[in-house]
Amino acid sequence: MNFGILQFSEQYAPRLWGGSRLAALGKMLPADQCIGEAWLIADHPQCESRVISGERKGDTLRTLMEEWGDRLLGTAAHPAANHRFPLLLKLIDAGDMLSVQVHPDDAAAKALHEPDGGKTEMWHILNAAPDSRIISGTRHGVTADSFRTSLPEGGCGKLLREFPVSPGDSIFVPAGAVHAIGAGILLAEIQQNSDITYRLYDWGRVDVRGIPRELHVDKGLQVARFGEDTSGRMAPLRCTGETCVSEYLCASRFFAAQRITLYHKTRFTMTGSSFRIILALQQQLVLEDQFGTASLQPGEAALVPAWLPWWEASGTGSFLCFYVPDATADIIEPLRRHGYSNRQILSLGEGDPGRMLQSLLQ
Repeated sequence: MNFGILQFSEQYAPRLWGGSRLAALGKMLPADQCIGEAWLIADHPQCESRVISGERKGDTLRTLMEEWGDRLLGTAAHPAANHRFPLLLKLIDAGDMLSVQVHPDDAAAKALHEPDGGKTEMWHILNAAPDSRIISGTRHGVTADSFRTSLPEGGCGKLLREFPVSPGDSIFVPAGAVHAIGAGILLAEIQQNSDITYRLYDWGRVDVRGIPRELHVDKGLQVARFGEDTSGRMAPLRCTGETCVSEYLCASRFFAAQRITLYHKTRFTMTGSSFRIILALQQQLVLEDQFGTASLQPGEAALVPAWLPWWEASGTGSFLCFYVPDATADIIEPLRRHGYSNRQILSLGEGDPGRMLQSLLQ
């Protein structure tokens, strides 16, 4: 094995609701299209990320999974359907309001004979226009029947939980949560490796041919979780060290997320439990391992394989770090050492249908 930190090509997806703000991150966007998504790290039939430098230049993440699956992933991470990489990282530019939608969990996706598994996700707001808002969950008392009844008249908006967001906010969106991203928001999305979306309502809009987009009301209402506090803005738990500050943003059985702000060059020791996905935020970030260095501009990502013994980060800004957690070693023990109570630690898993933290802390 002769490769370390991996950087990949990016793929841009035009969307009816897309915009042009990804260009502010240095993305080379086509001039005649509204780009809604940048797929940064993906092992999916819709997009297979390809290594852009080093010994494995030209290889897809699919190829690396086939050759090095377990050692690339680690002991805590498990492949998605068809032995694919378990997570998918995107940037989303909402030039207009996205549809009201919902994703199934793994069991529902299987029962509905979908080609992908379920989709739980988390958003981290990178930029937001004044008064930008998101929809996340439904109001108290809403049922599948009342939601269905509201759709023909366009009245579902009053049944949804809506709140403003600002740069730096993180929102956990578990499978089953009815949700939508509002206009004027640029965000990073980490998710299970799935592209299943059930569109419930699309604000009466039509495509360039004047045709409304397809809705999936029956399937969507079958998997939606009504009457539960399914998602919302997360309250980070902050841990200050000698060389960096780490803020724990969320923790579920599918992924955990941290925002790390550097004071000085910092070495991170790997235990073999999981890979790390790194997304640079405000400033240039330099990653180093035993094979060399990788430089990331804001909005660029890299993958640290689980088999590496260590990696280092240097720069003056912040970055996001995503991984599949060993809940005890990666979440509970470090937060307890910093004085956090079980109740505070549990808040990182609010809305998680798997209740990973709750099962360990009871």
